Amino acid sequence: MEHVLYGAALVILAGVAVFLWRKEHLSALRFASEKDAIASEKDAIEVEERRMFGFLHGLGEELQEDTSPSNMHSYVVNGVVEVIGASAGILYLLDGDSNQLVPVAQTERLAPVVPLPTEILALEDEEKVERRYKNYIRLSPIPDEGNLLAETLKVEGNLHLPDLSSQDDFARNENPFLTDVAYLGAPLVYGQKRVGMLAIIKQGVGTFTENDREVFNSVAEQSAYALGSAIIHSEVNEKRRLERELEQAGEIQKVLLPRNSPALSDYEVAADYRAARILSGDYYDYLRVDDDRYGIAIGDVCGKGVAASLIMAMCRTNLRGRTSENLSPASVLHEVNRLIFPDIKEDLFVSLLYLILERGSNEVTLARAGHEPPILFRRETGEIEMIEPPGLAAGIDEGPVFKRSVKDHRFTMETGDILLLYTDGVIESENRIGDEYGIERLCAAVKTNSSSSSEDLVHAINKEVITFSEGMAQTDDITLIAIEKR
Repeated sequence: MEHVLYGAALVILAGVAVFLWRKEHLSALRFASEKDAIASEKDAIEVEERRMFGFLHGLGEELQEDTSPSNMHSYVVNGVVEVIGASAGILYLLDGDSNQLVPVAQTERLAPVVPLPTEILALEDEEKVERRYKNYIRLSPIPDEGNLLAETLKVEGNLHLPDLSSQDDFARNENPFLTDVAYLGAPLVYGQKRVGMLAIIKQGVGTFTENDREVFNSVAEQSAYALGSAIIHSEVNEKRRLERELEQAGEIQKVLLPRNSPALSDYEVAADYRAARILSGDYYDYLRVDDDRYGIAIGDVCGKGVAASLIMAMCRTNLRGRTSENLSPASVLHEVNRLIFPDIKEDLFVSLLYLILERGSNEVTLARAGHEPPILFRRETGEIEMIEPPGLAAGIDEGPVFKRSVKDHRFTMETGDILLLYTDGVIESENRIGDEYGIERLCAAVKTNSSSSSEDLVHAINKEVITFSEGMAQTDDITLIAIEKR
C-alpha cells in the first residue's frame, strides 16, 4: 500500500511544481513585445505541459500497479526523452557495493555517453559497430570517479555540454556517433542520497535550451522519487521472500529432529528444544545402534542462523551414517570430526556429546567433544555429579589431537537416577540485570523436579529459564534432554 501513497503524492507534488513552472513562464510572456512570439512560446509551453503531465501521470500509475523495476527504468528513460524532445537517453543506478554506475535502461536509439572502444571502431560493418557499441554501453559499469558520468553524478542541478565530442573523455578517440551531439545529464537524488543518474542527448537538432534544462531538472527529480520508491518496494518484497524461505527451512529443520523417544524399556527419555531464531545451531538425535542399544546425541554450533544450521545438518548426516553397530561413541565422533573438518571455516566449531544406552544394563558409555558436561542426579543420595571427561570440540583439529582428547567414558546409572544433557543456551540465558541462569540454578532445578517424569522435568526447567530471563530477548538456542533410569 505504501507504494500507492508514494505514487499519489508524487503526482500531486509534481502537479504543483508544473503549475508554478507554468505560471512563471506565462508571467515572463506578458513582458514580450511581439504577440506572435508570445503565442508561439505559449503553445510550446502548453505542449511541454501536456507531455510533462502525461509523464508524471504514467509514473504514478507505474507505482500503483507495482510493476517490475525493469519496466519502471524503461518508462523513465523513454518518458524523459519524449518530454524533452531528445534523441536518446540512458539511466544508470549506483551500486552501493562496487561504487559503480550500472546501466539499467537505454532507449532504442544509441546514446553515446561513454567513449567508443577502438576495437569496436575497427570493425568494417557500420551497423555492426553501432550494435556492438550499444551493447558495450548496456553491459559496462562505470567507475564513480574520473569520467563524464561520474562528474554528472556529483553536480547540483544538471550538466550541459553543447558539444559532447569536445569533452576530454571523447576528444582522445575517434567516434563517428558524436557528430552534432549535445549532452544533458543530472543526478537522481532520493532522501538526500544519490541513487543514480539520467542522461539524454540531442543529435543534429541543436542544443538544449534553458527551458529544456529546467524541465529536465523537474523530470529528473520526480523520476528519482519514483525510482527510490520502487527500490524500497523491491527491497521489502525481497526481504519478505527471504523470510518465507527461512521459515520453510526452519520447518524442515524441525522435521529432522526425532519425533519419538528411544524404544528402551528401562530408560525414560524426553527432550525440549527452543530456537533463538528461525534456524538453529542446536541439534539432538536418537540413533538406533542395534536391537538392544540406542545412541543419544546433542550438539551446538558456535554461531547461529543459516551457517550454523547447515553445519548441524552435516553433523546429523555423518552421525547417522556411522552409529549402526558401533559401540564406541568416541570412534563415532572421531569420524564425524574427520568428515566435517575440511568444510568448516576457522572461526567455527561444533560441540558434540554422544552416549549409548543399553537395554538391561545400567552402564552408559559417553564421549564428549567440547560440549557442556552432563548433570547426573543420584536418587539414592540426592546429590549431583558432573560428568566431565575431557574432549576437544569438533572442527578445530583435523585428527590427531582430537583423537587423543576424545575418548570413551563409562559410568553407571541406578534406578531413579537422572542424567541431564543441555546446550549452553540454557545456562547463559540472562535476566534484566545481566546475571546468567548458570549451572548452579540448573542443578537446583534438577533436584527440585527430580520426582517428576523426564518430560515434566525438561518442561519445568525450560519454563524456569523463560521466567528468569523475562523481558530479555533469547540470544541462543536452548536444548534439554532428560534421561531417567527406571
